[in-house]
Amino acid sequence: MGFNQKLTLSVAVLLFINQSSCLNNGLGKTPAMGWNTWNKYNCDISEDIIKQNAKKIVDLGLDKIGYVYINIDDCWQLADRDANGNVQADLTKFPNGMMAVGDYIHTLGLKFGIYSSAGTQTCQGKAGSLGFEKQDAQYYSNIGADYLKYDNCFNQGVQGKKRYTDMRDALNSTGRPIYYSICSWGTENIWEWGAETGNSWRTTLDIENFWASVKFNFNFNAQLADYSGSGSWNDPDMLEIGNNNLTIFEEKSHFALWCFLKAPLILGNDLVNMGPEVLAIISNQYLIDVNQNSVAQARCIMNCQQKSQVYHTQVHGNYPYDAILVMNWDNKEKSSVMIDFMTLGLAQYAYDKCDVFDMWAGSLIGTYQGRYFVNNVLPHNNVALKIQCKSFTAKDFLTSKSLLQ
Repeated sequence: MGFNQKLTLSVAVLLFINQSSCLNNGLGKTPAMGWNTWNKYNCDISEDIIKQNAKKIVDLGLDKIGYVYINIDDCWQLADRDANGNVQADLTKFPNGMMAVGDYIHTLGLKFGIYSSAGTQTCQGKAGSLGFEKQDAQYYSNIGADYLKYDNCFNQGVQGKKRYTDMRDALNSTGRPIYYSICSWGTENIWEWGAETGNSWRTTLDIENFWASVKFNFNFNAQLADYSGSGSWNDPDMLEIGNNNLTIFEEKSHFALWCFLKAPLILGNDLVNMGPEVLAIISNQYLIDVNQNSVAQARCIMNCQQKSQVYHTQVHGNYPYDAILVMNWDNKEKSSVMIDFMTLGLAQYAYDKCDVFDMWAGSLIGTYQGRYFVNNVLPHNNVALKIQCKSFTAKDFLTSKSLLQ
């Protein structure tokens, strides 16, 4: 074998090794947005429920602002495999099979998500994928799946990194780009190896439909900003907005917090019967812009050990700005915070003029110099601000000086 042939072979081997040791699907450049069946329906799912909610995404225009994944969670499959070891759809719920459901979702211009577990069974006792990774990954590809949520139940004590890597490699081998959502509940410090394995990874146990759970999942994820980035995201779990237990202030905060975390925004409510107040929250374009276009997961920059905290990130683009979230964690008392532009690094000079925009109201509050006072934030509520500061120029200085004479 000549030198050139050996070089070509070496390059090919290196490429194979590289492709087999990372996800390599080109997906998840920004956090995924979509809808999932579990939080609202649990196992009470059907083809009609999926189609109705998928159509509602389009009817409401939610697809136009990024909500494109329609993900079917646990209980779409039977507990037993067929004689050839293939996973089987539950035809009492999905009489036309899963490919037909995926085809319908695709005709709407949306993407189709499916579920399994890295164990012998799923969390609800259906057929899991441990030991059947290649077979199941090919099935997902054949039915046109665009997303896999891969759970952690009945894992037989096998190391998580091996189980999730095996499915990653199986998905890669199909040749179909499938967003890989690892649901390992934060075990084995998944954030330390998740970026080479999946597009996102769960960092906690399942979210529950009450405020303490939302708060815990956020606070845990807030510590992991260094591990989050394009193609690989910390996942504090799906949204509970619209599931009739959180207050309206808590729902607004739930959404704002997830947006500033750059977390996947996966809705978990009944979209068909959703009220206008819930729609207004989940379709807030200013907060979605923070989620999709900010340069990094937000970090706490003020009062980080207190009940009224300030989070910050930057959004780049044609009109870059600083995004500020003031969060009142207190259960009873209102809170107020002084935002000092220069101290917090938002302005270069004390006399810089800063436009302060209310993301929830969708309007400019005003132009301020030096600071802005956030007053009377209600318990469990938040204030989300877009701040653009313009440097105080020599011309501005001369103008201000002449006005004082």
